Amino acid sequence: MKKFLKWLFIIIPFLAVVLFVIMVEFIPNKSEKNIEIKTKNYTTKDSRVTFLADELYNQEEKGDYDLYINKDNKQVVGAFTYNLNEYEESSSKEILDKQINYFVNSRNDMKLFKKETKIDMDDKVITRVEYSGKTDKSSDCVYIFSVIDFKSDTNYVVYVNEVIIKSMYEKHIGEMVDILKSAKLN
Repeated sequence: MKKFLKWLFIIIPFLAVVLFVIMVEFIPNKSEKNIEIKTKNYTTKDSRVTFLADELYNQEEKGDYDLYINKDNKQVVGAFTYNLNEYEESSSKEILDKQINYFVNSRNDMKLFKKETKIDMDDKVITRVEYSGKTDKSSDCVYIFSVIDFKSDTNYVVYVNEVIIKSMYEKHIGEMVDILKSAKLN
């Protein structure tokens, strides 16, 4: 009988721990709410391209940007549109290289963060390169340099530079890429 009670004292706490783990894993936590992000369209000045992004972005008039949206100064998206026959650059690659060169030379400690990648979609090809660095006034950031080539108008290119605070990169890079993927030629 003593042996039985000894085993019972070992098995009951073990089963309690197992049941607790099962409850924690499989019973939904009511404090966790599914956060639904509300989106809206943001359109370039020439009305040719629309991006879909979180409605919390503020659209601003900023410099020569054809579209500039900002989310709490922690995520920024700026776009320039190009009709290639109107510029000295004759390809999106030239535009991308020129813009990267400008940023690398005007920021501190700019380093390649992620090498060039392409996203080939039905209606467009997105070429991206990521650098990390900072300005005198900013936190350490990741700069996502992209060009979007639309298959239906090979003469029209959108250059996009996105900036995200480096400490927020893992949490928000998917959102930044989704903004690029959402680009629609109107």
